[in-house]
Amino acid sequence: MSEYQYYGFQAIDRPLSKEDMQWLRGLSTRAQITTTSFVNVYHWGNFHGDPIELMERCFDAFVYVTNWGYRRFMVRLPRASFDATGAKQYCHGDGASLRKKKDCVLLEFNRDDEPGEWEDWDDGSGWMASLTPLRGDILDGDWRCLYLAWLCAIETESLPDNATEPPVPAGLKDLTAPLQAFVDFIGLDTELIEVAAERSGTRAASKPPAGALRKWIRSLTVAEKDELLLRIAQGDEPNPRRSLMRGFREAAPGRHATRDCEDSTSGRTVAEISEAWQQRLRAKQRRLAEQAEKERERQARAEAQARKKHLEDIASHAPAVWKQVSAWIAKRTPKGYDRAVELLVDLQDAAADANRTDEFFEQLQALRDRHASKPSLTRRLRGAGLAG
Repeated sequence: MSEYQYYGFQAIDRPLSKEDMQWLRGLSTRAQITTTSFVNVYHWGNFHGDPIELMERCFDAFVYVTNWGYRRFMVRLPRASFDATGAKQYCHGDGASLRKKKDCVLLEFNRDDEPGEWEDWDDGSGWMASLTPLRGDILDGDWRCLYLAWLCAIETESLPDNATEPPVPAGLKDLTAPLQAFVDFIGLDTELIEVAAERSGTRAASKPPAGALRKWIRSLTVAEKDELLLRIAQGDEPNPRRSLMRGFREAAPGRHATRDCEDSTSGRTVAEISEAWQQRLRAKQRRLAEQAEKERERQARAEAQARKKHLEDIASHAPAVWKQVSAWIAKRTPKGYDRAVELLVDLQDAAADANRTDEFFEQLQALRDRHASKPSLTRRLRGAGLAG
């Protein structure tokens, strides 16, 4: 197949202006452009625009998929609503990267397989709907996808063995549909996730207790409240609730954070996680080998039972089967000879089970004598061990 590249951009917090759409049209004459999206597919050539520039100016999410195994997902996050310093802990190796811009943060996830490894690629059109909910989750303090991207860097061996694990988010044992889509998108091994999930607790409710939230709001100074209201009035806060909740989480991370993580000081090293992962993979391979062996044994028993029943049926209708042999031979066709030999093999096995081998060979010899002038049949009988 020829080269294939899918570019998809999505605006979430605000629609595109006419100026934005005109600018985008100048980058591509054949892209599908709406007030909230920009989509282009290439079978040859490349997109001449810079995805970073498009994200910083116009869009909140970006998906890039190729048929040679490269996948890229990026989200634009308001700086006021996102803890970029905390997120930086997860942005090491090839899994994730973070760029701070004037008014936003660009968080990017990548997976680049070797050519030929990405056999189950798709056209990329369905990923945007599956992945964009993660942007809201990240802004709400759910950083599981950040941690999963860090795990991906272990899988691609882009982290040093002595690198320490960042805080482990709670809820890795119960991934949401968008998180499962993210796992599929980056091609992360589920056994590695299960190793990581051993340190992951139960995720706290995303909605904090009203009493705790009321107490924190009362603790804010008049100046802090006035500043937040001013930013909202000026349109600098696309999502005031998220900005407010970020302040709440940062004020009481130990008790009320929806980003419920283990203490980073207890983090495992990459080498320790990798070894636990390999042990789990070896155990899985042993289980699969044992299951495969049991399945082979089951199939062998089933086939033996079916063969036994078939031969019992052949033995009980032996005269009729001999007539069928003669009828197939009389057709004087390759297919007829093959079918006749198959029936003769069944008759031989049935006779052996019934301790009537001598009787079978007497009838077989008579048949060979009658058809000795048929070399094609004789060759088939010899090949089946029935030529004497």
